[in-house]
Amino acid sequence: MSNAYSSLKINPFTDDVVTEPRAVSFSVAGLNEKPIELISAVFEKLDKEKLPRAQIKAEKAQLVVSPDRGYGKSHLLGRLFQFLGERATQIYLRPFQDSQKAWNSILLTTIQELERPNQHGIHDESQLEAFAMGVVAHLAADFLTDAGNANDAGLQLAVDYLRDHPLKALGRSRPNEVLIDWIKSCLESEVALSKLAGLLRRRGVVVHGKEKAWLKVLAGYAFAESDSVERDAALKWLRAEPLETEEVEALKLTTADNDAPSDSSAQEINDLSLRRLTGLCVLSSYYRPFLFCFDQTEFYGSDKTLVGALGRCVETLHAAIPNQLTVVTTNANNWLVEIRPFLESGHQNRFSEPINIEGINSDQARELIVRRLTDFQISSAAVSEFVDADWLAGHFEVQPQLGVRDLLMKAAERFRVLAKSTTASRAKASIAELFAVETNNVSAKRALHQYNQDCLMWFVQVLAQGYDGVSVERPKERYFSVQWDWTDRSVYFAFEGGDHHARWGAIAREAMTMRNRSSKKIKSIVFRSPDLKPIPRQTWGRAKQEIANAIGNGFNIVSLDLLEVCELHAGRELYSNALQGNLDHAAPEVLKWLKTKFAPWLKKYSCVEAESNFSSTSPPSSKRDASASDDPPTKRALTELTQGELNQVVTFVRVKKLVDIKEVLQELGRESLREALLLAVERNPNLKAHSGPQTIYLQWRISV
Repeated sequence: MSNAYSSLKINPFTDDVVTEPRAVSFSVAGLNEKPIELISAVFEKLDKEKLPRAQIKAEKAQLVVSPDRGYGKSHLLGRLFQFLGERATQIYLRPFQDSQKAWNSILLTTIQELERPNQHGIHDESQLEAFAMGVVAHLAADFLTDAGNANDAGLQLAVDYLRDHPLKALGRSRPNEVLIDWIKSCLESEVALSKLAGLLRRRGVVVHGKEKAWLKVLAGYAFAESDSVERDAALKWLRAEPLETEEVEALKLTTADNDAPSDSSAQEINDLSLRRLTGLCVLSSYYRPFLFCFDQTEFYGSDKTLVGALGRCVETLHAAIPNQLTVVTTNANNWLVEIRPFLESGHQNRFSEPINIEGINSDQARELIVRRLTDFQISSAAVSEFVDADWLAGHFEVQPQLGVRDLLMKAAERFRVLAKSTTASRAKASIAELFAVETNNVSAKRALHQYNQDCLMWFVQVLAQGYDGVSVERPKERYFSVQWDWTDRSVYFAFEGGDHHARWGAIAREAMTMRNRSSKKIKSIVFRSPDLKPIPRQTWGRAKQEIANAIGNGFNIVSLDLLEVCELHAGRELYSNALQGNLDHAAPEVLKWLKTKFAPWLKKYSCVEAESNFSSTSPPSSKRDASASDDPPTKRALTELTQGELNQVVTFVRVKKLVDIKEVLQELGRESLREALLLAVERNPNLKAHSGPQTIYLQWRISV
């Protein structure tokens, strides 16, 4: 037995927490089929009618309850994603941090989720490309039907083709150019555009008087190149951000369509975010309904204001937003003790009766263990020896079911013992080791590299509590929403992921105003992640000068590098796992460790002396080519391997079976392909990434 396992660099059973539902690729037969059936039956009400559909009122939020930690709530969501496939536009929502901007957080996450690959389809488009093309195709079919001759067989064939194959009909290929050009010409004609907007309203698609703007934005996204001004502007408009003049012109919007004022307050941003989210759902009657999944809700239990915000969001989703199903997962104790008692009674009624998650039984446990070992191409004799009948039965003598994580932990311990691992007596990993694994785990998931105001706010609110006698406040400012306050100084934080000149000029002016009116030493900070454009832009003129003046007076634009972003996400994810009971360490213990870990950050950002200023108008030169423009590198340069490189990776990992990512990058000849390699692994069913404390291993898996 030890010979079969001792050579493995990782334990097949230590991967026992699902942090990314889309990564779920396997489930044992019969496990939690009833919850999937119950939720999918409710979802079926949204897509049973032929497209395009009438507006469908939302059902109550489906409340998925686990009896304890480790029963597989996130895994269940992954299975639900798989089961619904292309029938749903799938949105996975981690906890928001700011109760005042909950809708803004949900919208930003939704747009990021929409930009992810459409994993369940035969096409390469993102969920947002599929959504945009689906809406435009069915509306074009409505236009042809309304304007044409009902007896024209050729016209009817064209209409049927648009409805039955919208992605194929509007995909980027030469045969589609005539149709796409015709649709573009309609959107440029005020007469035709008015008719299209009227057709939307005729079907009950009313989006706050912005029907024409929505059509231009969706078409601009669907038909533009991935790194074009049109597509970038469309994403900004969808995120409820203000557009620059050239971006308005690129989408051929009117001035009134650019409805996100540069001086918006937090409440105004939140309100517009809700309108954008509602617009997406209303328009989804032309294509796929939305599935919103709120996970890791244990995180809300630590803050009653967040519980209240969650309740308000669920109430609005049920009462006012059509064509969507909301799912909320929770542990039983968390729901009964920390969440439900602090929800208003009206909000409680917006949740369904609990849908209970089941544990795993003996037969299912055997299947899961065998699959894990088979994935590592262990011999059938060694597998049979591992799943010894007496050993397995012994865990089900007292109760017929176990939590899946408990089973995996027991299997991991058996692996350590039988493989004569040197870690056999040290099954409990330290928090430092868990953090290192989580950091590598985050680095392997490109979706977690993007700007996330919730994660940044968690750092300045939660990790800062208790540091050096600081008082963490919510100041009454327009942009700066968190304050670190001492008797002699204050540090203010704003959270802005956009790049509009007027908004950044206003932020800089507010920073100067705060500094000038205070008798204390004042510093102000805005964080930027590597996926965002540098601030200020070279063409900004007055705003650029205002920012420069503010930077000379305590205003700091902090460009975080990718490792720093990964560590922040890893810290919040680790703390969330502790709150859910997914670790062998209690949440207060993990939080204490994280505060120590990030103490150098807290010290750096809390210092307001002149020499401590670390403002940056662009990412550090060591991480950026000196000849680069204002824009970050293209998505293709960051995220895609060539077909030849992909074939090289597949062959190399298939031969090695389990290999350190450093060896794969060495084989490719370029360390800079790391992010592209990890994205390719995410998309390939035969490849899987395993995170360890020191590195990431890539595994070859046999498809079943």
